[in-house]
Amino acid sequence: LIALAWQLVKLRRVRDHQLEAQALAREAMLIHAPLANRLGIWQLKWELEDLAFRFDQPDDYRRIARLVSERRSDRENFIRLFIKKLETAISTAGIRGEVKGRPKHIYSIWRKMQRKGLDFHELFDVRAVRVLVDDIPACYSVLGLVHSLWQPVPGEFDDYITMPKGNNYQSLHTAVVGPEGKVVEVQIRTW
Repeated sequence: LIALAWQLVKLRRVRDHQLEAQALAREAMLIHAPLANRLGIWQLKWELEDLAFRFDQPDDYRRIARLVSERRSDRENFIRLFIKKLETAISTAGIRGEVKGRPKHIYSIWRKMQRKGLDFHELFDVRAVRVLVDDIPACYSVLGLVHSLWQPVPGEFDDYITMPKGNNYQSLHTAVVGPEGKVVEVQIRTW
């Protein structure tokens, strides 16, 4: 944990030394971010990745950051309305849960674009919400609610509860066509 925190501090402070920054960035991507991921320290992982990406590929970083920030206020308002409708449906169904908006991190946007060969405008999870519920049956009940409120996007459903990821991550992921025809990713998991 100390090594992860120290790496983050070094990346935050190294701005003026390009060669050192690139070396730290590579080290963070190869060692520290995967370790933070394995330990389940997501916020640390995301910040390490974004800082490392900024130093290792500054042009790509700036391009994605510009695309994300140009639409930030619109996305935040859209997500607020989406969350309100979903919270009402969950409450009406008698399910105890919490719904939050989740910003997509710059490096994860770029990585997904590269992995899937997509343009920024083709990504389904730039607008995303996360639902936290008490147990696994409630996860599947909320999935049913989401799919009854909005049209699911074909091929954009993953059940990581039945088939957890290598780091034991368990969640349901779906993408739906929300209001105004905008796609929203919904992640559903237990507390």
